[in-house]
Amino acid sequence: MDAFLEDDYLLIDCPGQLELYTHQPIMRRIIEQLRMWGYSHVAGVFLLDATFVCDAPKFMSGVLLSLSTMISLELPHINVLSKCDLVDPKRVEDILDVHSAQELWSIEEANMSRGNSSELSEVSRRKRNRLTRSICTLIDDYSMVSFLPLDISDEESVNVVISHIDHAIQVRNFS
Repeated sequence: MDAFLEDDYLLIDCPGQLELYTHQPIMRRIIEQLRMWGYSHVAGVFLLDATFVCDAPKFMSGVLLSLSTMISLELPHINVLSKCDLVDPKRVEDILDVHSAQELWSIEEANMSRGNSSELSEVSRRKRNRLTRSICTLIDDYSMVSFLPLDISDEESVNVVISHIDHAIQVRNFS
């Protein structure tokens, strides 16, 4: 760790290991150890695969996971929608432009009612919709989760994410 320069980033990648920061204190211990070693500028960067935006319920699940991670880690936090280069840019833009989870769910409900291909009974569908609306209300009430789109093939997109991380850890000049 002594070989790192002041402007270097140390990335700890935990792909798919959500239980590490939702059910176990492992990541908190790593953060505490980093601070003991003198790393005072630490931030969490939560990556959500852009393919999740193609399905509103999965996207809302990702928002809840992000919120849970933010609360658990107690760090400056950036949410990034990764792999945007693999998804229709219009779909990503449409999801990120929606102003509330309730609005997003209303759009999803309208799409589902047009397709009407769900195998759920009417009672199950109503229960699911009521639960989902309650979850959307929770997401909207806290209004703490937003995502930065990351298209690795677009240098400006990468620079925007890096700029937000720099701002969160407050170590570089911002312009």
